[in-house]
Amino acid sequence: MAGRKPLPTHLKLVKGTARPHRLNKAEPQPAIAVPKPPAHLDERARAKFAAMAETLARHGLMTELDAGALARYAVVWCRWIEVEAEVKRRGPIVKTEGGNIIQNPYLSVANKCLLQMAQIESEFGLTPSSRSRIRAVAPADAADPFEEYLSRGKDA
Repeated sequence: MAGRKPLPTHLKLVKGTARPHRLNKAEPQPAIAVPKPPAHLDERARAKFAAMAETLARHGLMTELDAGALARYAVVWCRWIEVEAEVKRRGPIVKTEGGNIIQNPYLSVANKCLLQMAQIESEFGLTPSSRSRIRAVAPADAADPFEEYLSRGKDA
């Protein structure tokens, strides 16, 4: 499908862009939860997964359905830590066996990891720019004066 990805209803509400006629009334509403780390993750990735899952759940952003995305983040984060150590050890520029000076191949991998992490962080609202588009949601029982204005002619 071309165009932007549709936003979930809760993000539309948080961002203040929700319009009643555009909301998906049948959208699933998964409960906030802290899922267990997937079995395929190594120890370091499991620790990162658990820490991030706790933090995201505390802010109402983690559900069982988000475990896959968070597992990808944990794997990429671990890979980035490993290749960053190699870049620090060898430096950003290396000399080949033929005597040529080139960019350290690990630096390219580290940069790709950073891009992947930034994409996933944006999905979870973990970057300043993604958070800047979010506004606090009013409690459900608070009446919206604009909605009252729009609906007052419907009751007559």
